[in-house]
Amino acid sequence: MALGKLKTFLWQCTKLNFFVLLLFSLILLFFTDQVFALHEHFYGGTLVAFKRDLYLVMGVYKLLWIFFNAIPYWVLRSMEKAA
Repeated sequence: MALGKLKTFLWQCTKLNFFVLLLFSLILLFFTDQVFALHEHFYGGTLVAFKRDLYLVMGVYKLLWIFFNAIPYWVLRSMEKAA
């Protein structure tokens, strides 16, 4: 795969994952109580623990997004500019 195609692919993945993270953040910010009410039967914990776990999942997702999409894209972009 050519570096240009890989860079384009990583850029598309970065944008898509950013919007997923943004959507997840908005849901967490505005609709946590409704999501908890929907999943309360399966979760089995309190609302505070549910919010904590959602923030943990969002943080892990953000780290994975940065390490596997954003950083490789920036590296390829800097390699392209250096050449």
